[in-house]
Amino acid sequence: GRALCAAHVVKQARAMRFIPLRLFSIPTRSFWLAAYVLSCGATVAGARERVQPSEPSRSAWVSADAIQQMSSALASYRALARQPQPAPLPNKGTLRFGDTGQAVADLRARLTMTGDLRGRGDAYAFDENVEAAVKRYQLRNGVEPTGIVYGITQRLLNVPLDVRVRQLELNLQRMQELAPKISAQSRYILMNSASFELQGIQGGAVAVTSRTIAGKRATPTPIVSAQVQALNTLPYWHVPGTIAKAALIPMIRKDPGYLYKERIRVFSSFGGEEVDPGSVNWWGPEAERYVFRQDPGEQNALGVLRFDMPNKHIVYMHDTPMKNLFGYFERAVSAGCVRLQNFWGVADWVLAGQDGQTASTLQGKVASGQQATIRLKQPVPVHFIYLTAWMDNGTVQFRNDLYNRDASAFVSG
Repeated sequence: GRALCAAHVVKQARAMRFIPLRLFSIPTRSFWLAAYVLSCGATVAGARERVQPSEPSRSAWVSADAIQQMSSALASYRALARQPQPAPLPNKGTLRFGDTGQAVADLRARLTMTGDLRGRGDAYAFDENVEAAVKRYQLRNGVEPTGIVYGITQRLLNVPLDVRVRQLELNLQRMQELAPKISAQSRYILMNSASFELQGIQGGAVAVTSRTIAGKRATPTPIVSAQVQALNTLPYWHVPGTIAKAALIPMIRKDPGYLYKERIRVFSSFGGEEVDPGSVNWWGPEAERYVFRQDPGEQNALGVLRFDMPNKHIVYMHDTPMKNLFGYFERAVSAGCVRLQNFWGVADWVLAGQDGQTASTLQGKVASGQQATIRLKQPVPVHFIYLTAWMDNGTVQFRNDLYNRDASAFVSG
């Protein structure tokens, strides 16, 4: 019942911590209501199961055709921005199937202008066509397709079209700048932090995809161009000092058995002697001078596989034990590295042409508890990019400016 449901609100709210509250100016009360809704299927959204995110796009984000489509979309949005704009949707309240009135008429006008509403009907009625149009709009904006207009969906619908024009211009420029770099590469990986997806490109076509988890706003995934040079099975996790200070040491203070449960060892320094955690005063300033290493295994923060891609930011791709997070639409929860859902599929593609090595052989090593480093004969280029707008089979996709990198495009939003 509701009592049991309420017990999960805090947990659900924590899972929602990556929702862009700052961009959409959602008040605290609404945030907690949203947490209750997602946990309980409460009043606003009705009792329902959360919809899983769509599979990653099979249309290459950056190609000559994608750039041409983006240019055409930009021209269309420029034309739309010159037309009279519908009235903004009200900040409070909810619009859903069965509603009527002027707000619904304004909603229909917006969805018609953006090409999401197809077919005619009562200009003041929220009918099945409008519900389907709202879902289409939500999907191409990276929002769960509930068919209900409130909160984030309402804020997105109110973004002025001239702001969308600037967003398209900026992302077209990003695509044009990246295109020459990848044109000479027959195989490469693109990971878009803004869409939480990865594409493995071969011969200009998408060969493999994966949902991803990227960095939080406070610890954004950087723009990176590197090469996957090796794969590591059952890796150690050397806890970064910033994470140890901000999260690990406070956790040890709350739960003295935390290190044992998570199989994390304490060392005097990098490469130094192992230290008995019971001999450390975790409340004193000296606690911060120790270094930490997590033993390999499924509980390891890197999961069972790591993609070694040396770069100055010290970020990489890896498996994760927190696989439930791939069920969310926004997946900005890491400290900057990138977690892959389809890590075995990506590994298999990366290993193509590597004699005797496949994802199956790596899985065998993991099953037998064997740590191994498989160096690639042909390193695979990888690019961490940031596209908040792109084309998918002729449809414009928009995403939240999670890291505020195209803030000028959202000044009015």
